[in-house]
Amino acid sequence: MANLEADHVVGSHVALGLVERLAGAVATDPGVARLVDSRTIYVVPRLNPDGVDRLLAGKPRADLRANLAAIDRDRDGKPNEDGPDDIDGDGLATIMRVKDAKATLVPDAKDARLLRKADPAKGERAVYSEMTEGIDNDGDGLINEDPPGGVDLNRNWPHNWTEYNPETGVAPASEPEVNALIRFAFAHPEIAAIWSFGLNDNLRAEAKGVAAADAPYFAELTKGFARATGPAGSDAPKDQPKDEPVKAADPPKDEPKADAPPPDRARVAQPKGQRGAMKGQAKGQGGGPGGPAAPPGAAPASVAASGIEGTTDGALSEWAYHQFGAVGLASRLWPAPEPAAGGPPLAGDGEARWLDWNDKAAGGAAFVPFHAVDHPTLGKVEVGGWKPGVRLNPPAESIAAIADGHYAFLKDLAGRLPTLAIKEAKAEARGGGVFEIKATVENAGYLPTALAQGLTTRRAAPVLVKLDLGDAKLLAGKALDRVESLPGSGGSREFRWLVLAPATKPLAIEASCPRAGTARREIPLR
Repeated sequence: MANLEADHVVGSHVALGLVERLAGAVATDPGVARLVDSRTIYVVPRLNPDGVDRLLAGKPRADLRANLAAIDRDRDGKPNEDGPDDIDGDGLATIMRVKDAKATLVPDAKDARLLRKADPAKGERAVYSEMTEGIDNDGDGLINEDPPGGVDLNRNWPHNWTEYNPETGVAPASEPEVNALIRFAFAHPEIAAIWSFGLNDNLRAEAKGVAAADAPYFAELTKGFARATGPAGSDAPKDQPKDEPVKAADPPKDEPKADAPPPDRARVAQPKGQRGAMKGQAKGQGGGPGGPAAPPGAAPASVAASGIEGTTDGALSEWAYHQFGAVGLASRLWPAPEPAAGGPPLAGDGEARWLDWNDKAAGGAAFVPFHAVDHPTLGKVEVGGWKPGVRLNPPAESIAAIADGHYAFLKDLAGRLPTLAIKEAKAEARGGGVFEIKATVENAGYLPTALAQGLTTRRAAPVLVKLDLGDAKLLAGKALDRVESLPGSGGSREFRWLVLAPATKPLAIEASCPRAGTARREIPLR
């Protein structure tokens, strides 16, 4: 599942790249041929086409993460009527720096492109306020308080959903895109794993809130992902051993859920509590969150400090595991800025590192230098900053390598899915036409037929074991039996029956589970 967030366009490219690689390898790779013959892979390369079209072709081009559902943020009866504007005529809506009485920011001493909170205790006098480039389109004294864009489709899923936030929807699954996929999932109980490409990531970070019985499986998937895709860039947490499984964290405490971070801002840091709307700035359009360094397993520092990290409230991967009871995975795809091939290493951290990437690897093309512009109502302002989406999507030449790594993990994941097999099936004559039937049903895959969370939610179907009697008569045992879950890696259960049957016709045993397939085996009677 890709491109839930409009500005994460790389997800669509990688999703289609996986399809291309699978299709291209079927004729030459026996392993892929077996995978395609035995597994069904549903691919949704772009869940948010309207948002993406607006992001790429909008005039001006501006940051957009949501779909295009109409939202009246300023409650004046006219939705989306005061959004970003192109003040300097470059076709983009970036950032405005305004010198006014409400200023709270100062330029960073090392790089004036960065702003930080002024510290009065050090005698610093604030210079700038900062807001999205635009004007007061509706004459209410506010700038960009009612921009286009509606609901973030990766925050609208019915698990840990945040209420009273227009970007998360009026209710869980309120958006037709999300609602349709939930209905599709419920209509396809065979879906054992759901993998989303978006801004949150649980394959590079440690799993949180996972049932204790499921944690080892997620840890092993994390290791497999690392082997397939390599390290998470130079900003990956250094204190997480590469060859050790990531341990599942304790279930999260009940804490207030933060609003979604803004998509792109040039800022060193911003203390918590600085997200309120200011005059000329809509709530949720301000600078990125700051705070202490990220803990082990969190997003890379250059992602976390920049305000472009994802959030897990109402996320697809969280719903997939906690509510649908399947393996729920999420990949960011491009977790951190990387040096150009053969180029110098990147320096600094957070926003400073991103700017160093812009200067050394992107040739300065990702960031618009701040320059003076005459604003129709604010006077002289400075306009510049990151171009829309550049820090969420890697350079085009990097996408093939990213798709290769995720393709390798896709094959690994498919090979780990639960798979039923019938072993050691036999019939022993007991005299008088009576036979004792013994059979062992095994899960030959790595993952269990039902996760512990799947049993909790009752979304994971049991394994059904059926003895096809034909003309025989059942004397003992159950003609239809069930196992709630078979562990992976050879987890098994033995079944026994007594039947009265003619010795000429074989019996058949069938084991089935929507997420583990069907196995059938005939047993001759002798």
